[in-house]
This record gives sequence, C-alpha cells and structure tokens, in this order.
Amino acid sequence: MKIVHLSDIHVWRYTWNVGRLVGVRAWWMLALLRGRARQFQLERLDEVVARVRSLDPDHVLITGDLTTSALPDEFADAKRHLAPMIADRERITILPGNHDRATRRSSTTNRFESAFGLYMPRLTFPWLRRLDDETAILGLDATRFHYTPRGRIPTAQLDQARALLTDAPGPPRRLIVASHYPIAAPPPYERELAAKRLENADELAAWLARVGPHIFCCGHVHAAWAFRPRGLPDQLCLNAGAPLYRDAAALQPPGFLEIDLDADRVKVVHQAWDGKEWKPIVMVDERVFGKA
Repeated sequence: MKIVHLSDIHVWRYTWNVGRLVGVRAWWMLALLRGRARQFQLERLDEVVARVRSLDPDHVLITGDLTTSALPDEFADAKRHLAPMIADRERITILPGNHDRATRRSSTTNRFESAFGLYMPRLTFPWLRRLDDETAILGLDATRFHYTPRGRIPTAQLDQARALLTDAPGPPRRLIVASHYPIAAPPPYERELAAKRLENADELAAWLARVGPHIFCCGHVHAAWAFRPRGLPDQLCLNAGAPLYRDAAALQPPGFLEIDLDADRVKVVHQAWDGKEWKPIVMVDERVFGKA
C-alpha cells in the first residue's frame, strides 16, 4: 500500500473586511503583509497536486492547516486546487489544523467540516478508518479556537480513542495515528515546537507507548522528519513538512511524504522540491510492524 502524506498547505487570502480583521486573523493578515505570503508559494499548488497524482497512491492523508486564517475564500480555494486529487473521497483522509480553526466563528460554525467533512469517516473525533484488512488510520483532533497555537486533546476524546482500539473487532495490525500536532520533535525543532506544543503530549505519549508498533503522522512544524521519539521506541513519527514553503536558508525543503507499506516494512520517501525539480530522498526503510 502506498500512502501520500501532506500537511500545512496554508492557502492564504488577503482580506480588507474590517469585520473579519479581529483577533487572531488580524495577526495573520499582518504576518502575510510582513512576508509570510512570500513564504507560501500558492502558484506551486497545482504542481504539487500533479506530483501526488503521478505517484498513483492508494490513499492520501492530509494532516491539517489547509488554510491560513480560516476564511471562507481560503477553504474554497483549497478545495478547488485540490479537486483533481480528492475526487475519490474513499481514498482521501483530511484532518483539521489549528489554522483551520483560527477564529471563534470558523470554529463554532464548523467551517472546516463544511468544506472537508466528507473526507473523514465521521465529523466528531476520534475515529478509526480502515484502509484494508490490516491497515487503519486513527484520527485525533487537538485543534481549537485559542489565542495561542498550542493544542490540547480533550480527555473524553482520548478515552474514546482507547476504547476504539480496545473494542475494535480485530485491531489493525498496521496502525497509523494521525494528528496535526506532533507529540515531540527532533532536536533541531524542539524549541519551535515548544512554543506551539500539544499541551497534554505526555498523556498521549503515555497511552501510545502501550499500543504497540505504529506510525504517527503529523504536521504543524514546517519540516519533514522521520524519527522515534524518546520514550516511544515503537513509534515512527513522520512529519510531512509544508509543500509550498519557501525557506530562504534552504534548510527545510518543501514537499510531502510518500509512505510505502510492504508487509511489516515501511519505506518513507521525502518528495522534496529544490526550487527547480522534485528530488526523492529516502528517509526510512525499516521494519516497523510485527514482532521482532
């Protein structure tokens, strides 16, 4: 099975509607004016979609932040550009990110669910989506309307997630946990994550340490990585990075992940854009599932 994992697309729009320039959105509009708009190159989005389609994945997973400030026009633009890739909703799974709940109104009116709810098995979290007899995605949502970029998974959601795996008929042998927020980051990104962390990451990690081998797909930090967090030796944590990101220092190349599952083995390729062409970079090729 081949899965393409994207995150943090960050479609953006300027708005000069004073009624919309309140709270967090006003901050994001200022950030766009001060240079963020140049960091996320929307003109490349159609090429990203074409690259994903050329790989002919069995499933596409997007772990949030399709928008920048949750404007209705941003959701409409994201859906329009992604349309060739998301036509078959049985082969697409999309979760929200914190930017998709950027304002109180976008959160209370379920703007993300209205745009992309068809690409989840149900509108409330958690849920378990089976991709085949052996593979399933457990969807978690730590996003909320908040004046900081920090997230939190409600206790009730964690309790329900435990029950989903415990009570599921034939728990999936290949489990993929999907969340916008990472539990942890590799050393170069620990400081960045600390400022916008998952507040109850320790609670989530303590549970996942007991579920056995699994993949954890996330975003939020705009850097691609594949590593095993301290205290979670059975977890392969994968961050897809941001496909449209322009890093002037070229330290965080934009792109997405191609994940090939072959029995117990997992091969992860970063489909990286170097400014001129796509460069596939193998990040991991190892046994992840099954008993040693």
